[in-house]
Amino acid sequence: MSQISVICNMNFSQVAFQELLNQCIPIFRIDDRVEEVKEFFEDGRFSHVAIYDDQRFLGNLSSYALYPLENEESLYSLIDELQSFWVGETTHWVSVFDQLLKSGADLIPVLDNSGLHKGYYLLEDIEGMFGQSTFVQEAGEVLIISSNPTNFSVSTIVQLIEMNQGQVGGLLMTTSNELVKEVAVKVNSENFTQILSELRRYDYHIDYSPVNDLYFEQLKERSDYLTNYLDL
Repeated sequence: MSQISVICNMNFSQVAFQELLNQCIPIFRIDDRVEEVKEFFEDGRFSHVAIYDDQRFLGNLSSYALYPLENEESLYSLIDELQSFWVGETTHWVSVFDQLLKSGADLIPVLDNSGLHKGYYLLEDIEGMFGQSTFVQEAGEVLIISSNPTNFSVSTIVQLIEMNQGQVGGLLMTTSNELVKEVAVKVNSENFTQILSELRRYDYHIDYSPVNDLYFEQLKERSDYLTNYLDL
């Protein structure tokens, strides 16, 4: 088994992650004046802010798009500049973090199932969860793997990944109790399908994967076939 650069022992759950939701940062309406939003951006803390039309999310406005405009203009002038990135209330923390990095923003709006604004997740708060760990800087994609405590073994997980042409950059314990142990693993591989298959063969559950999961696609195909058959 190769040397792993990071093994970070830290317990937090998806529920605990949702407690990072920030409801203090404002949103703006599309008919608000440019001057109001410029005041929000004055301290330079945030790169974007969410823009709404009444209750409907329209997109995120970058501070850079704002400044060429006169103060008395409305945000309607910038409607084509809005960037559409957001997450749901139950979006997995890995996906939230991934979307933040891809967007280049330092916050991301959170919408409920009806599309209503619930708050923001901040990049600085998510990075704060990792403390001094370099987990987030390691190359690769994140897998979330869980099992019952009796079956759970970090060394076995690493061996199964590396035996299937994967490279482990770091591990982060996200849940550990008498019922389940869950770990986030940073994996660099072009063979994720085989890795997922092998982990399942050893009774590990895949709670989050960055790739389309053939296992669940096949289950869905079988379910659709059975449904069609019963409808005949």
